[in-house]
Amino acid sequence: MKTVFEILRADGTCETHETDLPAEPGFEALKALIEPHLEGGRMEHVSVLVQKCHCDMFVDEIGLLKDLPRNEAATEVYRANALAWNPEVDPEALPYIAGPAVLFHRRVWF
Repeated sequence: MKTVFEILRADGTCETHETDLPAEPGFEALKALIEPHLEGGRMEHVSVLVQKCHCDMFVDEIGLLKDLPRNEAATEVYRANALAWNPEVDPEALPYIAGPAVLFHRRVWF
């Protein structure tokens, strides 16, 4: 299945890629695709909403502890779900994403 994903970097750059993945790819296939883009980090899954569609994003599991720079684009995607359900919440009261993120344009984590 053709799958589009984006690499969102903390410096604001973004790369869009397309790859073939099974409808429900396994952990090892995802890890092999994602972790090289996390600059040595181990992947952590984050459920997100993109244009009201459920998608999957992966970030460095300890990016905050490593004091990686804040990733504004990934943070905006990450916070969209919480803000959709609780629009009165101050976005800055929510956690942010540190370091690179890999955003899939469909669900890949099952």
